[in-house]
Amino acid sequence: MASVSLSFEQRSAAAIELARCGRLAEALAALRALAREAPGHAPTRRMLASLLIRGGRPAEALAELGQRPDDDAASAVVRAQALLALGRSEEAADAARGASELQPDNVAAHFVLGQAELALRHVAAAARAFEAVLMRHPQAPLARRGLIRCRLLGGRADLALTDAMHPAVLDDAAEFAAVLDEFAGAGALAERTSLLAARAERHPDDYANALALAASLHQIGRISAALEWAERAHALRPDEVQPLEIRATALIDRGDAEAGLAQYRELPSHRSEAETAARRLVLMHYDPAQTNASLFEALQDFAARHLPRFGPPFVAARRSAWNALRIGWISPRFNEGPVASFLTGLLAAFDRMQHRHLLIALQPAEDAATRRLRALADEWFDLSGLDDASLLQRLRALELDVAIDLAGHSTANRLRVISQRVAPVQISWLDWFDTTAVPEMDAWISDEWLTPEGSTQRYTERLIRLPSGRFCYTPPVDAPPATHAGGDAIVFASFNRLAKLNDAVVSTWAAILRRVPGAVLQLGTRLLGDAATRAHLAERFGRRGIGADRLVLHAKRPYADLLAAYREVDIALDPFPFSGCTTTCDALYMGSAVITLPGETFVSRQSASLLLRLGCEEWIARDREDYVERAVAAAARVGELRAGREALREAVRARLCDAASQARDFAAALRELCGAAGSHGSGK
Repeated sequence: MASVSLSFEQRSAAAIELARCGRLAEALAALRALAREAPGHAPTRRMLASLLIRGGRPAEALAELGQRPDDDAASAVVRAQALLALGRSEEAADAARGASELQPDNVAAHFVLGQAELALRHVAAAARAFEAVLMRHPQAPLARRGLIRCRLLGGRADLALTDAMHPAVLDDAAEFAAVLDEFAGAGALAERTSLLAARAERHPDDYANALALAASLHQIGRISAALEWAERAHALRPDEVQPLEIRATALIDRGDAEAGLAQYRELPSHRSEAETAARRLVLMHYDPAQTNASLFEALQDFAARHLPRFGPPFVAARRSAWNALRIGWISPRFNEGPVASFLTGLLAAFDRMQHRHLLIALQPAEDAATRRLRALADEWFDLSGLDDASLLQRLRALELDVAIDLAGHSTANRLRVISQRVAPVQISWLDWFDTTAVPEMDAWISDEWLTPEGSTQRYTERLIRLPSGRFCYTPPVDAPPATHAGGDAIVFASFNRLAKLNDAVVSTWAAILRRVPGAVLQLGTRLLGDAATRAHLAERFGRRGIGADRLVLHAKRPYADLLAAYREVDIALDPFPFSGCTTTCDALYMGSAVITLPGETFVSRQSASLLLRLGCEEWIARDREDYVERAVAAAARVGELRAGREALREAVRARLCDAASQARDFAAALRELCGAAGSHGSGK
């Protein structure tokens, strides 16, 4: 049979088909043969360069295109793509701009120009380029996503949301997910929630979207709406557990602790996801029915199930006993909050000749508190975003003598990594309120007031009781005077989270208000920014005979405004069994009395421990009835309380803010623990 000779055009078409089928090497070989046959044939060179870019070989693509200026837009676009892939964004932008000048309606030229300008952080120019694409092709997903990214980078999340409200986004599940990630990455959580709601209107039977909407509503504090969507997701897939978990957590967060905890107890016990199990550990501490024994059992079970061994064994670096101790303070919350309130003063008071402080951030943070902590650090490390293996490697490379984990099992912790051992001595302190149950955690810091002799609290770690106290409060910078600045009416208050306001707490506080006519109760927390949540809380008090006119509800306020609000507060009411800590210190420093009801668990004793150190035993109740009586008695002598506010602040300064004493006690404990570990040995 005679051989059939294919034309140049037919062989070009065959090469394109090979590329379309994913046979890249064969397509490249065919195109190279065609290029040798017709070296001046621009379409072949352009096609060859495009395939080289697709194969991750942009430098070769650029060589194929040659050095001479492009006289057609298509070749200029390919050149721009190659330059962009090589990171030569300025040159890529010039090439793409040239292509658009040669052919103003070339969509690919505008798109590559947008990519190049975005890489250069020329946000406005990039947005114009992407808009030019979308004018001609409104369905172009990558251009729309690029435009959304430009809006977000420019701080215009509102415009980004408008751009995202397009059927090309809302009706394409994969593209919708990619756009959601853009909003999440920019921290535009409210707009992300609105986008989820828009898709839910178009696709009401989309279970994954309903679930994500419930979680997102919960995250931004719209608890009642989160409950509604969790129930819709549950109706779509009754066998799935996640909607019930969101519902349970949302109930607890709005103060319906009993209902939420009952929901959690009904969930399947075989659930093994570490994140879900860790959340349950935290929520258990809000449950009045839990005991130290039940909490200890749950923590041990979690550690056994969810903290497996991985990575190589720990080997301590050999260091001279005369060197300053390298102390790593590890936290996801180096910003305004409890960590800053109790760590800042301590760090400032340490003997800097004997200790070197490395602050290791597990999450990005940047506010005034962050800046103060950073200034106190000898070294600062942002290790956010690392996977477990990478974080383990980085922490061990720091050659710490002591690692102090400030998160325990709380949100955004990295206990799974720290449990592999990253230092010869490891300590749990501050932002966790129970044992970690981690064998590699050597010590747990408490004091005689929080964990008295004979306590039923249980720890797998060695218990260290600091003589000066576990907590050393750092007085707020530029706090207003502690003097009373309210009216004549007696003001009770609690600025704790709603999750702590279980039914027993609300009933007890309502009983106090019934006994003190004319008194009002101020409540302030982030979730009270939601109208439905405010109405629900008012209804809870209403069922107990307290009208809405006796409640003053505040959403989240700047810290300075929160402190100023305490000037109107005569008596702060501490919730139970999860008592306050930072809130209690703030109230006391601002001159407000605090009534508390301690129990046996650590979290129930935080406020009581502070009052015992102050010598204010008269504010510590034995039971709920005694709590009411002590609050009423305090209200009866409100004039005396108001006159003594500045004296109370001075007592707080002297007894709760003695950073020098705590630093000495902490340093002594560190030296003893390091000695027990064998002169910077390998720990347990």
